Amino acid sequence: MKILLFLIPFLIFESVFSQQKKTVIFDPEKEYTQEYIDSIINFKIRPDVNEYKKMLESNPNLIGWSKYYYEKAFANFPKHIDSVLYYTDESISSYAEAAIQRPVDEKILISAYYYKGNAYLRLKDFQKAIEHYQNALELTKRHTYKGKAFIFNGIAHGHLGVGNDSLALEYYLKASKDAFFMKFPINKASLYTRIGYVYDEFEDTKLAKYYYKRALQVSDSSDYKNNIDALYGNLGQIARKEHQKDSVLYYFKKALQAHQQYGVSNALDADFALMYDCYIKIQEGQVQKAVDSLTAIKNKLNDFETISENDKDLMIMVTSTLGLAYEKLGDSSEYSKLLEETTDFLDKFHKQQSDKDLANLEVQYQTKEKEASIIQLEKNKAQQSTILKQQKIITYSLGGFLLLLSGLAILFWRQNKLKSQYEKENLEQRLLRSQMNPHFVYNALNSICNLVDKKSDNTIPYIHKLSSLFRLILTNSREELVSLQDEIIALQNYLELQSNFHHSFDFTIEVNDDIDTEELIIPPMLIQPFVENAIVHGLINTEVRGKIMINISKQEGDSLLHCKISDNGVGYTKSLALKASKGHRSFSGDIVRERLILLKKKFKVNTRFTIKEVEEGGTDIELYLPYVKD
Repeated sequence: MKILLFLIPFLIFESVFSQQKKTVIFDPEKEYTQEYIDSIINFKIRPDVNEYKKMLESNPNLIGWSKYYYEKAFANFPKHIDSVLYYTDESISSYAEAAIQRPVDEKILISAYYYKGNAYLRLKDFQKAIEHYQNALELTKRHTYKGKAFIFNGIAHGHLGVGNDSLALEYYLKASKDAFFMKFPINKASLYTRIGYVYDEFEDTKLAKYYYKRALQVSDSSDYKNNIDALYGNLGQIARKEHQKDSVLYYFKKALQAHQQYGVSNALDADFALMYDCYIKIQEGQVQKAVDSLTAIKNKLNDFETISENDKDLMIMVTSTLGLAYEKLGDSSEYSKLLEETTDFLDKFHKQQSDKDLANLEVQYQTKEKEASIIQLEKNKAQQSTILKQQKIITYSLGGFLLLLSGLAILFWRQNKLKSQYEKENLEQRLLRSQMNPHFVYNALNSICNLVDKKSDNTIPYIHKLSSLFRLILTNSREELVSLQDEIIALQNYLELQSNFHHSFDFTIEVNDDIDTEELIIPPMLIQPFVENAIVHGLINTEVRGKIMINISKQEGDSLLHCKISDNGVGYTKSLALKASKGHRSFSGDIVRERLILLKKKFKVNTRFTIKEVEEGGTDIELYLPYVKD
């Protein structure tokens, strides 16, 4: 999918702070005061940056150089990135070295850090970009700042640039809640485009199409048209995944038309447009011409030292389109080479992503915020201690009040004890959930090894689908509770993956009509281990075509969700014997059992599971889970 990553509306950002009342030039006969300079720093007066420099030089006692260097950085963006970095550094260091550090000068650093982040984003150094955006965000805690959503937007770009889609979505949604930010069509359209892109990456095509179409509505009704070709192209890619050939051709032709009329003039934009054109040519029979163009794009991408999310998506689209061309030409050898090249390219991208470790950077920032909160709480505690000492004098003369305080102290102690118990059990829950991930990853990697050993053409498609499933499962497993709908989507994706690439079997997931899957939230990753056991240990050894049936209903009279998992495999007893003969010990059952015990204490309901062997062959698992309404 294509995303116009760097469509940050910088001019609008600057207008947030520029309330231009009059433009002035330097007067050598005039004596400039600090009050006058401060009116410039606060954007009340807007001189040319070089004229402002002359004003500062006219009196060595004037403070305001941070503002000057920031204005120089802004004037050089985006054409001279090196100059932007130099001047933002000068702005920051001039404040740090000043004998008097005033709040009005410190507030300028928010813009300086923001533009430094923008510069690094241009250079595809996403880690440094996010670090400087976070520095700007930290300063907004001490200063009223109208452009906070622009900083959220920048942080989201950084995470999106290396594939941290969940964190990108979190910050994009924060920006979308800012009414001032969203009143500008350029902000609104580009933000909806990016949110749609992230949902596209999550394989949530319904929400992806919803946000893409909202972005189109904004662009169609405004002067901002630069993202229209990207939106039509992305809708075409969704139609392609859904095997809607006519829709693909319609959207790709609309994308080309929009590119010619409104497209951004850069190489990446042109490559996406060329890819759309090549797909159309293949369908029209001009296969070799398309192969030549697509091969040129592929070779150019392979030469990149740093690979962005856009580059990765373009490579996947190009290779899949090339694969279609080779299929029409009947050239299987070229298709095999193509798969190897794609694997190497994706390995390079994921290595760069892991080296950046931006998710850890986000954790560090949040930890820093929490530490600052703790320091503030300690200050509050010291102040409260002083107040309590004063109250103690009064308490000695009021015996009744002392008894009241004693009662409150006992209540406070009990509340603290209950809170500590809850935090301990919540931590145990998180540790148990995290243990499910290595178990699932181990089995998935075994499947990949088997496909590689067989030199199967399904290896790359399996890895792509598996990466999407990993993202969904890892996202769910970090949450204490998730919606039943999210859990069902994860199960559906897992079963499709296993049935298409690993074992051949049929499956159904049924949910009773009285259940609203979006309203009910449940603990995640409790159904999947039983489904996995049914496939790996039940169906794999049976001679008939396997079947898995999942039925979800509410338990009468209790706040429990009843989940029945049935298979027609070899049966529980035989599967245990086969596992024992291979020296295999499954830890997933123990982990689920421990989690259910903790959930039973927390929700005060009889969480449990039972295993029953079916006489005709197969196993029935009945799992009872707690739920709450969102």
